[in-house]
Amino acid sequence: MSGGSCPDPGDPEVHYVSRDPAECALIDFDCSPPQTLFSSECGCGCIGPEAPACPNPGETGVQYVSHDPRECELLDFACSPPERQFANECGCGCIGPETPACPDPRDPDVRYVSRDIEECFLIDFICAEGQTQFVNECGCGCIGPEKRVCPDPGDPGVHYVSDDPGRCAVMFFGCGEGQTLFTNECGCGCLDPDLPLGHAR
Repeated sequence: MSGGSCPDPGDPEVHYVSRDPAECALIDFDCSPPQTLFSSECGCGCIGPEAPACPNPGETGVQYVSHDPRECELLDFACSPPERQFANECGCGCIGPETPACPDPRDPDVRYVSRDIEECFLIDFICAEGQTQFVNECGCGCIGPEKRVCPDPGDPGVHYVSDDPGRCAVMFFGCGEGQTLFTNECGCGCLDPDLPLGHAR
């Protein structure tokens, strides 16, 4: 490039390593394809579009099938949705969706069943009406306001002391052996042993 005009440092495809020709003679550098090296009285550096950023194999969701672009041309592989394929100068493989933000366990509308993703794949659970199920890297559980089901006062296993939550807040009562005490927006009372708290039989 000697004798020609200097590469324009304002050009986004021009990357100077040094503007000092004497320093350029002492340093050793290389350019990543498809960039080409230049060295002249202007200095030295690389010209051309920068190589694409390689997917980081350390990131969650990035799986390389091969790091060799030539081998990638011969390989036939598929990615499981929602993963997508990639193939470039870095190699080829699959990239999964970005890690979602974990539901906040302090949120009263978030209920974790497990924080262990492997355990989540082994357990079977359902969410209450009005809630939606979630399973991700954070664990699994239910999100949404749970629809309250009042214990059925007509059920022989349900024993209301009062259906007034305000009165329930200031009264003291006990339940029989094996029974469970309940107090909520429905009122308060006792449930027989086989009846889950807050649900009709």
